[in-house]
Amino acid sequence: MRKTTFVRTLCYLFCFPALCLVCVQTFAQDATPAPVPAPVSVAASGKAAPAAAAVLPSDPKALMMLAVKTNGLTGPDVHPWHLKATYQLLDEKGSITDHGTYEEFYVSPTKFKRTYASTAFTLTEYGTEKGVLRSGARNAQSIQIAAIHREFVNPMPSEQEIEHESFELQQREASGGNLTCLTVTGARVDSGRTYCLAADKPILRIAASAGGWTQALHNRIVSFQGHFIAQDLRILRSGKLAITAQIDVVESLNPVDEIDFTPSPDAMLVPQRIDASAGVTQGHLLSKTSPSYPPAARSAGVSGTVVLQAVIGLDGHIEELRVISGPLILQQAAIDAVRAWVYKPFLVNSEPVEINTTINVVFALGIPMGGRY
Repeated sequence: MRKTTFVRTLCYLFCFPALCLVCVQTFAQDATPAPVPAPVSVAASGKAAPAAAAVLPSDPKALMMLAVKTNGLTGPDVHPWHLKATYQLLDEKGSITDHGTYEEFYVSPTKFKRTYASTAFTLTEYGTEKGVLRSGARNAQSIQIAAIHREFVNPMPSEQEIEHESFELQQREASGGNLTCLTVTGARVDSGRTYCLAADKPILRIAASAGGWTQALHNRIVSFQGHFIAQDLRILRSGKLAITAQIDVVESLNPVDEIDFTPSPDAMLVPQRIDASAGVTQGHLLSKTSPSYPPAARSAGVSGTVVLQAVIGLDGHIEELRVISGPLILQQAAIDAVRAWVYKPFLVNSEPVEINTTINVVFALGIPMGGRY
């Protein structure tokens, strides 16, 4: 049977212009002790008693590492679990355009079953040793709601990514309390992406893209298997609410039922990522931002080509970006421009795939706008 116990609710209140984040009664959760003190504890009387404040690392990278290990539902210390959530998609006017459920049975990165169902489609993905198998076809809606899985289950960057990044730490005020925010710096596509944690615990409250175009607001935080997870999720795009999702069930799997992970007969191997030349990807380019020539580089007469290694996501947006070569003074301008480019999704057997490619951004002093592709 699936073992669940009721323990404690982790409560914080932060209000932002778009909406207020409020904590309410929690749901069933595993009793494994959290790796850091919980924001509240349950006293013998059954009432919440304040817990001692945690001492957080002052080094930004160390704090990010702690947040990675304590947020979400992945990691070597996580035992098999089952999660079910409901979601709603909204248009720019705030009207619900679709709704459905996201459900996942998880044992390891190579053993899971993940199902998205709405009024328009049903899509199931199976993790196996050979790769991910999929029953049902991806569409624009299924790609959009994949963000729900990411923010509930794996909202933080990997430890490997953090090792190669640098972070700027800032304290930001919010109605109801303060946030400790870490912004990615350095020559990568996620430069400027920000993760805001509770002021006294490494609990993720907001994950925002560079410039704040997309924001994921984590609310009603609970402790499950010693990890923090949001029971309520709100995703904003351009300041407008686009997705809401709520966890209805999160529980440990004990024992694991192999039937839950058996792929359906029609499930097919999903192409994950393929290589494509710069010439092929250029033909799929839908929207392009020209780079601005850095004034210091122009004054110094610096020109040249910045070569970028890029991963184009399923929806045609840039997901990863790093510099391979090029004048240092021109690299950030190239990255700032290219990370805003949008491509027509790449299809293999009618399925969208990620693309691994290179992008050359040429800076020539004779070109007024500074660069060309």
